[in-house]
Amino acid sequence: MKTVIIGGVAAGLSAASQIKRADRDAEVLVLEKSGDVSYAACGMPYNLFYRDNPVEDLYALTLDEIRGGRGIDYRLRHEAVAIDPARQEVTVIDRQSEREYRETYDFLVYATGNRPIPLELPGFDDPAVCYFKTLDDTRQVKSLIFERAPSRSLLVGAGYTNLEVADVLYNMKVRPVIVEKAPTILPAFAPEIREKVLEKIAEKGIGFYPGVDVLEKRGNVVRTTAGDFGADLVVVSIGVRPNTSLFSAAGGELGVAGAVKVDRYLRTSLPNVFAGGDCAEHYVRQLGRNGYMPLGPVANKQGRLIGSNIVNNRAMKMFHGIDQTAAFKFFDLTVATTGLSERQLEERGADYVKVFVDTPTRGSFTGGGTMRVLLAEKGSGLLLGGQMVGQDVVAKRLDVLATAIYKQMTVFELAELDLSYAPPYAPVWDPLLVAANQAVKAV
Repeated sequence: MKTVIIGGVAAGLSAASQIKRADRDAEVLVLEKSGDVSYAACGMPYNLFYRDNPVEDLYALTLDEIRGGRGIDYRLRHEAVAIDPARQEVTVIDRQSEREYRETYDFLVYATGNRPIPLELPGFDDPAVCYFKTLDDTRQVKSLIFERAPSRSLLVGAGYTNLEVADVLYNMKVRPVIVEKAPTILPAFAPEIREKVLEKIAEKGIGFYPGVDVLEKRGNVVRTTAGDFGADLVVVSIGVRPNTSLFSAAGGELGVAGAVKVDRYLRTSLPNVFAGGDCAEHYVRQLGRNGYMPLGPVANKQGRLIGSNIVNNRAMKMFHGIDQTAAFKFFDLTVATTGLSERQLEERGADYVKVFVDTPTRGSFTGGGTMRVLLAEKGSGLLLGGQMVGQDVVAKRLDVLATAIYKQMTVFELAELDLSYAPPYAPVWDPLLVAANQAVKAV
């Protein structure tokens, strides 16, 4: 059995590893068009702090470990340029030698990830403009910071990535200004959560300009509808698009957000072709349909399942799906979400209530902070979603909510959980229990 995998980052390497783990004799070929092996992309902003720590520290495995330890034929700078589903054949160009060749397959895994939406405006082809998406982008930003010592940065877009980058640059004395086309930040979060993030932006003295259109870049000046901004470094993060051109050119069907359409077994419309990771749809349990939420854990889970289903193709397993769990750091705040957002509940016409509390995260012990917990549930008490913002161990408390949502618990059950108590870790009434008891009264 021969499997060709297009894309060697999270989903691609996970699929390859699972195939070889289950069948050491399987032939597995990974085509990765970049010069980097699979890496932890979410660690890229924090690698900027360390001048002497190479971005290769973010590699999940070394090339020797992938090839020698796992027996995977992993080819760097080999770009797939065409798929022939009738012949079950991939056309490849070795970018080091510009040699073109073809590879046949029994199974094909399409794991090409996504790509940043470019800002196609005058002056934005400048080397001082970065799209913080790949390790090469990280190399570019580090080079600018440590070789040119910039003092001003302009961040175009106010999503997760640029908020994390703003935090890092601020602490590296490269003062950031954020411009955002939308009227506010974090549209998937409730107003009570956004409020705390906006307060932190103001506290740090970071310029934030919503409802702004960028016009052009001239030298070190970026012209916008909110005025001109001097910037030695510009980071553009205005969204991503699934990388599907190769797949669609082969006649493959696309779905939500232009991602590769997959079934619950992660099969595509092309015979013997699977897809996973940031280029593919993701089944959302609570919605009962596919969505698109490109995150590392999802890609790894999908890749692993694809590998298992290829080896066990007569007894395949379904992808369980996601509950839209995510978290990011912004200075001393953690911002996190799981389950359905308030916007999604409104779109569905759900009958729900929401509560939030500001409560300490620890008992009589130094440190800690407060946490804002928001729960959304309908009249039956079924837990539908939760969002948090605060200091201390917010993300791990959110994982309790994610577990509760997965098990379809009610707020009545959540209020009875036997959560641990010790002053260094939690007050006697954990913030989750306080919020759950408030929700019980509101249902």
